[in-house]
Amino acid sequence: MKKRAYYSVLVALIVSIGGFLLGFDGTVNSGAVPFYKNTFDIADQPFLIGLSTGVIILGGFFGNLTAGFLNDKWGRRPSLFFTSFLFMAGALGTALAPNILLFIFFKLIAGYGVGIAILTAPVYISEIAPPDQRGRLVTFNQLNIVLGLTIAYFSNYYILQWVDDPELNWRWMLGVGFFPAVAYFGLLFFIPESPRWLIKKGYDQKAKTILEKIGGPALAEEEYDCIKKSIEDDENRKEGGLSEFFSKKMKLVLLIGFGIAFFQQVSGINAVLYYAPMIFQSTGGGQDAAFLQSIVVGLVFVGMTIISMFLIDRLGRKPLLVIGTSVMSISLLIASFGFYKATYTLNEESIMTIEYDLRSNIENAEKGISPIEKASLYAEVDLLVNTLKSIEDIEFDGELVFFNNIKSKLLSRGNKLKHHEGEAFYREIHHYMMDGMKQDAAIEKAVLSKYNSSYKSMILNKSISINDVLVLVGILGFIAGFSISLGPVTWAMLPEILPNRLRALGISIFGALNGITSFSVATMFPMELELLGASTTFLVFAIFMIICLIFSLTVVVETKGKSLEQVEKELIGEVVTSADEVVEEKIIIGH
Repeated sequence: MKKRAYYSVLVALIVSIGGFLLGFDGTVNSGAVPFYKNTFDIADQPFLIGLSTGVIILGGFFGNLTAGFLNDKWGRRPSLFFTSFLFMAGALGTALAPNILLFIFFKLIAGYGVGIAILTAPVYISEIAPPDQRGRLVTFNQLNIVLGLTIAYFSNYYILQWVDDPELNWRWMLGVGFFPAVAYFGLLFFIPESPRWLIKKGYDQKAKTILEKIGGPALAEEEYDCIKKSIEDDENRKEGGLSEFFSKKMKLVLLIGFGIAFFQQVSGINAVLYYAPMIFQSTGGGQDAAFLQSIVVGLVFVGMTIISMFLIDRLGRKPLLVIGTSVMSISLLIASFGFYKATYTLNEESIMTIEYDLRSNIENAEKGISPIEKASLYAEVDLLVNTLKSIEDIEFDGELVFFNNIKSKLLSRGNKLKHHEGEAFYREIHHYMMDGMKQDAAIEKAVLSKYNSSYKSMILNKSISINDVLVLVGILGFIAGFSISLGPVTWAMLPEILPNRLRALGISIFGALNGITSFSVATMFPMELELLGASTTFLVFAIFMIICLIFSLTVVVETKGKSLEQVEKELIGEVVTSADEVVEEKIIIGH
């Protein structure tokens, strides 16, 4: 009996590696962004930076839409094999991409795998696990997602230490995901097909063999009879459609479902996870410190997710939402306040340090750089230093005013440049003019691109005065609050509030809103930082979480410990699920 129990755990662990890859692929980009934006020359294009990161969510949206079809047509096991190929292609494709368009394409491929995996893995585990283990084994997938994102932060940090070349380190960061994907592919050969899918397709004897391996002959016969009956009921029962889903009686269900799905993403969680090093670097702590702080984010996420696994069925869904969104609101306000109180000043010493560092970089550059190119780079440094001296000892209260002031003065000086060899930005200007740009546009593009890719971070580190502990506490508090509330509660409550016959349709619709919102927030985040500043951006997230707290207190109902009929009666005013469906639901989710 103990051997059978271990078999179920082993199968669940193998399948949940898909969750690990999901978490890894979702956040590994956070460490690569600061480098590939220079490689692909998009440092001054925040929309492309956001799209290159957020497109994985768009791919996930399409994966969500097709996961059900693939699961029913191919089976759960082949669908998981397919995701392993997508993960491998996404990792290698992004690591080797020669341009931003191919990079985005392969990120979309990886996202498609994420979208299929996030729905297939928990469904498969719930169908393969014994009834008394289902609830616990399904949580393996969520835990592995969080472990994946944490390992991604660790991996990025250590690759940053080992690979100095900024043209190669980001490729290693993304390419390393190929190896766990290959391991996942190999391990999938050791798992069986879902017995439920086999019975549905008429392979009853194969299904019985697997059920016996999982729970023994007696339990296998009982499980087989329940699954067989539920499938026959499904075939005889008319499924609910869009008209019923959007009917008047469903208004409270729709309000709660759409509300939770929306608020989970406008909290800014994916923006924080995907751009964590960029956020921490904006506090002036430097690149290494930013990557280390991102690791702390991942560790807090893992720890609080484990805690939430024990709390969700004890405290209930609504109390966790109220507690979590309260913590998130306060934490986001703390982070916003930390950035708001920051000041920016360049004194004589800091300007001299910037000049020394830039000149040292030119002198230590690899051999092969021509005297003319060297002269151009020195002229570039002189232009920047003279610009910075024009605001020496002036204290700025906001990052937008500070950086916009530098950019405008730098552009003003840059527009006076002549397109001559040895002059500042000559190589970049020449490159853009060869691409068909007019000289004035090429000068502006060259100045802004070089400023964003090479100078802005250095200027920030030497000028900012900020309480970085306040920002770190705010971010970590936000992650902790999310991990016990909107993170686990969203996907626990959405199936619970839907009648059985509307569940597949409802989850798809709620998931679509969740995915589109997530894509929008992650894509727009770099633009928000550029146009609104960090303080206002986090303030916007905080306002959404305050609204979510009010929503949780006034609209959300508790579902813990209630039967399906009780939930339906409370939300819809009538019971539309039969007793047989209740039995089926208990079999599926392990209550």
